Amino acid sequence: NGFEIDYNRIPDIIAQTIAENLDMPVDLIRTNYFGTIPVNKSGFNPAKQNAFYEFLSLQCGYDSEIIPIDFRKEPDARPDDKWVNVALSASMMQYAMTPGAFDIAVLIGGNADYIPLLKRIRAVGKRVFLVAMNAIDGKQLTSVSLITSPGLLDFPPMFLDEHAEEIRLVRAEQVRV
Repeated sequence: NGFEIDYNRIPDIIAQTIAENLDMPVDLIRTNYFGTIPVNKSGFNPAKQNAFYEFLSLQCGYDSEIIPIDFRKEPDARPDDKWVNVALSASMMQYAMTPGAFDIAVLIGGNADYIPLLKRIRAVGKRVFLVAMNAIDGKQLTSVSLITSPGLLDFPPMFLDEHAEEIRLVRAEQVRV
């Protein structure tokens, strides 16, 4: 309650963790964010969500891929994680197949649906690092299969909730003169 995330810090903390695992410096190449936005949905004002996506792009430097869900064409659509999973998987495979695009793919996610993607990323010679969440209040947030599948990850997973204080947004009061 009242916890705000400093989205600028997340990529740096992940890069630092990978550098510690490798015992060498790591260059952060790109940070992608995938999301959805309802379009033409009765009673929904996308202004706040658009402002968040714009903040990630302009202030944090994320390459954002936002999938519009047009409710006139898809009245029964649900803006669930499947839209994001497919977009993320397509982009990650595209980058993996682009020479020199990256050496280590980092997935921030917890769904077992990503297992085939990560296997293919490794099959093309890329290394895989998973950023996940621990169980909270007895609820498992990350698939056990994703964490424990043999040969899927090249590094121990990083649990973002263990870095909560590092990613907490601290707002400093500013005095105007």
